[in-house]
Amino acid sequence: MIQERRHFLRTFGGGLMLASLGGCMMAHVHELPPPNYSIAGVWELNPALSSDPKKVLAAVQPVPSGGAGAGKGPAPAPEIINDPTTDLPPIDTTAGHEGQPVYRSDAANDRNAYRPPLDFQNNALLGGQWLKIRQTDTEVGIANAATDRSFTPGERSVISVPSGVADQVAGWSGRDFLIDVRPQIGPEVRETYTLSPDGRQLLVKINVASEGRNRAMNVTRVYDRSTKDPSELRQTHQQPLPPADD
Repeated sequence: MIQERRHFLRTFGGGLMLASLGGCMMAHVHELPPPNYSIAGVWELNPALSSDPKKVLAAVQPVPSGGAGAGKGPAPAPEIINDPTTDLPPIDTTAGHEGQPVYRSDAANDRNAYRPPLDFQNNALLGGQWLKIRQTDTEVGIANAATDRSFTPGERSVISVPSGVADQVAGWSGRDFLIDVRPQIGPEVRETYTLSPDGRQLLVKINVASEGRNRAMNVTRVYDRSTKDPSELRQTHQQPLPPADD
């Protein structure tokens, strides 16, 4: 059963902080950036300075008991399967009906006993080869090769996520534009967008919290300012995980 959450807003010095009753505080954000500060523009990924998505996903999977140095190590637990045709992390298929993975609660007694699907991590990595950002006093729009999202800085909203719904708050914290998503079921996801001092690069950090046996995922992406049209940029980073077999 999904426990209903109620929310309230607190204002501190012109900023907004969202709290979930029974949960932790979310990001403390403001409606406006520093004066004359803008992350707007077209940005092209610099792969040499950015995290490798395959290595990031591989690091999310749990370490088999016995450790990496114990030869081949013991076989994975029965509920974990490996696809021998890929080097992708194993997928938990035992919790759902007819082999389909499902989300569970993260209660203390079973938090480390299951491996949820990597939908949150997968979605966070999609479309990152370029960004097109629009910024006004009342809106920040962030589009990439997979999504086109719009945010009202300082505003809380409820959005759809792979496991159901989530609280979302977005806004400015100094030079950082933050997007904080906290699902009712599933890991917290936080994105941070920061302009370099010379204005030529954009640093993007994506953090997905740990959940069950899935470790936390931390991604750093560096973008170079571009004069190209996004349609001209190479579509090189496709969905890193294939869909589960029926």
